[in-house]
Amino acid sequence: MFRTTTVLLVALLLPETALAQLQAPASPTATRPVSLPGSPPPTSPTATRPSSVPPPTRDDAQREDPQPRVPPPPRPTKPPIKPVTPPPPMRPIYDSKGQRVEGMRQAGPNRVFDPRTGRYHTTEPSGVGQRIVPPPAGAKPQR
Repeated sequence: MFRTTTVLLVALLLPETALAQLQAPASPTATRPVSLPGSPPPTSPTATRPSSVPPPTRDDAQREDPQPRVPPPPRPTKPPIKPVTPPPPMRPIYDSKGQRVEGMRQAGPNRVFDPRTGRYHTTEPSGVGQRIVPPPAGAKPQR
C-alpha cells in the first residue's frame, strides 16, 4: 500500500516539476528599476521639470556655477633608472702550493668549483685571492 501511494505520488508530481523548469524565468528587473553604471539615478515622475522651462545649455551652466577649474594632479614621475653595476672582479684562486689555478669558479663563501674535475674545494682567504685548503692527510679522495 505504502509503495503504491509513493509511486502514484511521484507519477503525479513529476510532470509538475518538469513544467516548472521549462517556464521562462521572470525578468530580474520586473520589481525594481534598471540602473546602468555611469547613468544618472532614475527620477520619480513628480520631480521632473515643467515642460515650459528649456533645459540649460552649456553656457547657462557655466554662468550659474563659476567655480575655477582645478588642474589635474601631476602624474607621478618614474624613479631614475639605476645603472647596472657589473659584478665584482673574480678573486684569483691559488692551489695549496700557491700557484694560480685558472678556470675555477666561486661556488660560495670559502668554496670553489673545478669544472674540469667536477669537484668542490674548500678555500681560505689568502692575500687578495683564495687558496685551496689541502685535504687532511688520512682523507679519502673525493669522487
